[in-house]
Amino acid sequence: MQHLLQSDKTLIPFHNGLVSVSSAIQFAEKRKASFPKENRKILVEAIQNQYNHLCQNEKVEINLAQLKKTNTVTVTTGHQLNIFTGPLFFWYKILDVINTAERLQKADKIHQYVPVFWMASEDHDFEEINHFFLGEQKVRWETKAGGPVGQIPTNNLNELHKQLEPFWNKTQSGKELLALFSDCYLNENNLANATRRLVHQLFGKYGLIVVDGNDPALKKLFVPTLLKEVKANITSKSVLQTNNALAKAIPNYNPQVNPREINLFYLGNHKRLRIVKNGQEYTTTGGAQVWSLKALETEIETHPERFSPNALMRPLFQECVLPNIAYIGGGGELAYWLQLKTTFEAFDIIYPLLQHRSSALLISEKQFKKCIKLNLPLQDLFLPKATFINKRVRQISDIDIDFTSKKTALIDHFEELKDLAKKTDASFLGAVNAQEKKQLKGLENLEKRLLKAQRIKLKDQVIRLVDIRNALFPNGKLQERTAHFSAVLSDKPLDVFTNELKHVLSDATGLQILKY
Repeated sequence: MQHLLQSDKTLIPFHNGLVSVSSAIQFAEKRKASFPKENRKILVEAIQNQYNHLCQNEKVEINLAQLKKTNTVTVTTGHQLNIFTGPLFFWYKILDVINTAERLQKADKIHQYVPVFWMASEDHDFEEINHFFLGEQKVRWETKAGGPVGQIPTNNLNELHKQLEPFWNKTQSGKELLALFSDCYLNENNLANATRRLVHQLFGKYGLIVVDGNDPALKKLFVPTLLKEVKANITSKSVLQTNNALAKAIPNYNPQVNPREINLFYLGNHKRLRIVKNGQEYTTTGGAQVWSLKALETEIETHPERFSPNALMRPLFQECVLPNIAYIGGGGELAYWLQLKTTFEAFDIIYPLLQHRSSALLISEKQFKKCIKLNLPLQDLFLPKATFINKRVRQISDIDIDFTSKKTALIDHFEELKDLAKKTDASFLGAVNAQEKKQLKGLENLEKRLLKAQRIKLKDQVIRLVDIRNALFPNGKLQERTAHFSAVLSDKPLDVFTNELKHVLSDATGLQILKY
């Protein structure tokens, strides 16, 4: 994604541009004209049905009313249904989409911009979403699961709630978390409804609208695309064509996602099964369902809710259903969006603008003071662990461990010997080169041994440095990909934490650092 963020000209054919005020306004006008009024009506009614059991929220109600109007467009992000939000970047994506919609709204008085969170309720990889980390402690939801994760019953999550009580029942903010968990997960019948309630509770005050695409009314809008996919294998052909073009544009390119001949699943009996073509027949994996082409087309037209797009076709479904102008995602997501522009064109669906999500490091006041005391630049924390330790040992050591000057001097001496060798014969020059290589290698080994010795001598300081880094990079990974928001909540009420984080990310460019 570095190429995309740098607006690499070689990638211009693979996307429609990045989000800016001017590009968004132009796109909004285009989307306003292209999105059918009937689709708006169906979309709003479907969302209202999904929200009918939730407490009303004024800003959400206003945005739903706005969605009925032809001058309203959406800015969207999406994510898996991670239990209790999962890692921190779940928050960053959602706050980004809210901030972006607000920024565009301030600049444009003609169109209305509504932030949307698209739930990946049809994913079936339960192992990816059934846990989160409290420090190094993995909190895991143990239950039988199969088929779309959104349909998994939440009736046994009271056991997980009991596991969380010892962590959180000692502080006021912790008690607020327990109440939130109870309200969202113990009062809903499945994971999709629980996640909608949770996201609504956390972000509804900003007008965020949550959409579950696994909805019969919304799936019906996707029927023409589903029919084209099974008849013509458009996604596979288009993506493979784009992958070849990307391989020419990007050195050492590896596709984020590889297409299948048919990029759809069939939903039934709590299972999500791939659809494959065998000769003239279409079957689900394992052969539980078998259709002729005509029978499959009839099934799609009659029961579109039984068909589920895979990762490559989900963006097409989303853009078919929403009057969307922009998608905000992480590097991996945007990588497969780059594979899809030709596919969008083949299905005659408008491809949106793209925006890379924000990134942040949340550091406590205590950790920040330790970094100051140890004269530790925060950017050094992002170095690979071994590089980080070695750099810091060199800096705090009372002796010079850097042999660069000695290597330079050695090279200079050998240059003199090479000049002398040129006046004799080639065999002597070869001996000089070999000796130079041997002595430089010897200096490198001595430097490594000295560095190792100093690491041992400065063990206590190294441990303090590593402890800070480990706390900010749980399990050796980026904080945002592992840490749970409760770990950085401190004693703040959730509303205060959310507002502070939203403010930090509001003008985000690159990595943001927030003290808590």
